[in-house]
Amino acid sequence: MAAAFTATPVKACTTVVDGKKATTDGSTLVARNEDVGAWSKHFYVHQATSNDPTTYVSEDNVFKTSLPKTALRYPDGEQVNGQWIFGENGVSFSDKNEIWYMEIGSGHTWAAVRVPDNKYAVIPNQMVIGKLNLKDSKNYMASTNLVKKVKAWSQRSSWLAM
Repeated sequence: MAAAFTATPVKACTTVVDGKKATTDGSTLVARNEDVGAWSKHFYVHQATSNDPTTYVSEDNVFKTSLPKTALRYPDGEQVNGQWIFGENGVSFSDKNEIWYMEIGSGHTWAAVRVPDNKYAVIPNQMVIGKLNLKDSKNYMASTNLVKKVKAWSQRSSWLAM
């Protein structure tokens, strides 16, 4: 019985977004918890560059991709031992009328979904945008190279087929 009331620490950053018709007062809400604990968080912005093309190799899995010569400005998390960690692959944009949720793959490829006014979303610590209807620009957006990149990644990476 004591085990049922014992708190177990978990790593589970979570974002919650509520459309304006999903709240009692008609406001949009965006909230996020942090699982790493009480430590100073630093928000970095990598400036746009025009360097030579480079290759990104993930430290966590077999993912590898070429990055374009011209890179846009993008947010990032912390740097530890020269490796950027805690990248901000999930970003919420909100005003009093609407909420958009965007996920960034490699800083150059992205997808965004408008949260319906009468819905809410609980977004775990991972990428969750699945299907996109890019013909519906009122509710979906993506970088121009997204479809091409996904096809190329899926052909090269057997881990995507799991």
